[in-house]
Amino acid sequence: MPDLGFLSRLRLLEGLGREDLKEFAQLIRTQEFSAGQVIVREGEKGDSLFIIREGEVGVSLAITLPVSGKEREKVLVSLHPGEIFGEMAFILGQEQRSATAQARTEVVLYEVKSSDFEDFVERNPRAGLYIFRNIAKIIADRLRKANQDIAKLTTVLSVVLGQWQGSEL
Repeated sequence: MPDLGFLSRLRLLEGLGREDLKEFAQLIRTQEFSAGQVIVREGEKGDSLFIIREGEVGVSLAITLPVSGKEREKVLVSLHPGEIFGEMAFILGQEQRSATAQARTEVVLYEVKSSDFEDFVERNPRAGLYIFRNIAKIIADRLRKANQDIAKLTTVLSVVLGQWQGSEL
């Protein structure tokens, strides 16, 4: 059984009581991955949420370079113990993964299938509400950070293009 002390400290599970945590813990399947191993791949269908218990996971997108047409992986973020990924496919159910997650070190994950979670929510609607609210907060924080990154990149690009256009005149 997963460590309840660890689960009780997760942002994902804030607001849950001890009994709800115990029942949620029963949904979890422990998965282990070696460094370099792909956990989920962008474009694959999936319906699981992953909680990092140990290790580091890199989340990346495939980017096609405009001129050469070559594809590159762009690492978006490194995730650490206590953080989650796979939440969009988990909520939407059998959706395509929006990014690739790869173990950067030896990794231990807690996996929760959306179908198991749906059964949990039917039995524990209040706990389900807390978890959905926490997922929404996590997604909102990630979106806020992405917006800030986009604003910074746009500013840098406009400055560089302005300098480039100025030198051409």
